[in-house]
Amino acid sequence: MAERGPSTGRAVDPVDAGSPPAAAPPLRRLLGSRPWLVDVAVSVVFTTIVLVTLASEVITGDTEFSPWQLLPIAGTAIALLFRRRAPVTVLVVVTLLTTVLTFAAESNLVLAVPIALYAVAAFRSPTAGWIAGAAAFAATAASLFLWLPELERRLGSPSALDVPLVLLTLGMADAVGVLLGANTWQRGERVRALTERAEQLARERDNQAQIATLAERGRIAREMHDIVAHSLSVMIALADGASASLDRDPATARRALDQLGETGRGALHDMRQLLSVLGETSDAAQAREPAPGHSDLAELVARFRDAGLPVRFSVTGAPVYDAALELAVYRIVQEALTNALRYAQEPKLVTVSVAYAGDATVITVTDDGRTAPGVASGAPSVGAGRGIIGIGERAAVFGGTVEAGPLPAGGWRVRAVLPVGRDDAQTGGHDDE
Repeated sequence: MAERGPSTGRAVDPVDAGSPPAAAPPLRRLLGSRPWLVDVAVSVVFTTIVLVTLASEVITGDTEFSPWQLLPIAGTAIALLFRRRAPVTVLVVVTLLTTVLTFAAESNLVLAVPIALYAVAAFRSPTAGWIAGAAAFAATAASLFLWLPELERRLGSPSALDVPLVLLTLGMADAVGVLLGANTWQRGERVRALTERAEQLARERDNQAQIATLAERGRIAREMHDIVAHSLSVMIALADGASASLDRDPATARRALDQLGETGRGALHDMRQLLSVLGETSDAAQAREPAPGHSDLAELVARFRDAGLPVRFSVTGAPVYDAALELAVYRIVQEALTNALRYAQEPKLVTVSVAYAGDATVITVTDDGRTAPGVASGAPSVGAGRGIIGIGERAAVFGGTVEAGPLPAGGWRVRAVLPVGRDDAQTGGHDDE
């Protein structure tokens, strides 16, 4: 029987390096899309401050001007342009130009070191910033003592507190640069974590949508299979019966042909109703006819009788009024009877039993027809086995089980158990012979 088969990353400054949201002000969007403009602005503003300070010192006579003083200023300005790409290298260059090769205290050029330390902490890591800060402060302190005689010549003899105050000021400036850079790095990390989380949620949403789509496709495929297989099987049986009785009993043949047309129209209606679900509006969904259920089982059995299948139908217990459960019961009975109609050889009796118990609904469909050769011995089915698979999928939705296979005395049985989780069903029964 065809259906009766055998049973780390680099942090990004969200202010001057990241891409701000579309609602950000125009200037912020411009700087976010072109971070090099920020580096240029920092270099220009700092250099301007240094030049103005140096000019004021020269005008007041507090310091002497030499053209060579412009070289470290120009070198520092150029180095700060690359603070984002190579922060450690920029720190080394700035430290050499401002404290080692010359100690430009009068022009505040040494404050380029905290700016470079900010870049190390912001674009590398806070740990790297603190290590670099300690090294830069040590180099600055050593250079101060090496340049102290020259500074005394140019600025006069310092008091007892001048050197400690200079070191304290430079140390605090370096610490502030590292702290600001570390704060920027942490904000960038938070933005990166939030971005990754948003991307993960988007992937999960897409996966859930794909799973839902596949599940809906599977549901539609089951419904299509049940409608088409059932209707075509009944129509083929009616057509064969009409052909066989056409000469000897035209009236019977005419009734079979009428039933054939009615079955075809019913199948077409069911098909249109199923396909309309794909594009219908909520109003159309409310107007759509309800899915078949318990009340349609008698009519279903009658159609199989008209097709020539000897069916005895019985119901035990009170039906559970659950649309999804009723549809599953209907489709399981429909598929099992379709199997019997198509593949049972000369059945004398097909019994359909639906038992509504307190905690489960049990559907049993048994026929006494001869089993096709090879099936009883476990040979591969000659069909696709899609019907039995569909019955199992329907039962699995309710956490149920399905048993399908040949009987020892011949014939075939399908038994499905669908838990309902309800204990208020009342017992009773009737038979439809």
